Amino acid sequence: MTPEERFQRIEESLIAVADSQTRTNQAMTTMADSVSRYVEAADARMTRLEENLDGLIRIITAEHSNGKSPRP
Repeated sequence: MTPEERFQRIEESLIAVADSQTRTNQAMTTMADSVSRYVEAADARMTRLEENLDGLIRIITAEHSNGKSPRP
């Protein structure tokens, strides 16, 4: 194998690695965006659940106290 052929093989390998790295970076960006959207949606669901739970606790407390003022 001549030095030129070796350099050609090395260059082709480096191009393949660079292309692979580009695809990996794109996949990581896509995955990070997806995870970010999932976390935001989960936060919104959790906030809504907390609001519903707070409302339910107030209703149960009012029902349980049956109109009486709470004891200190």
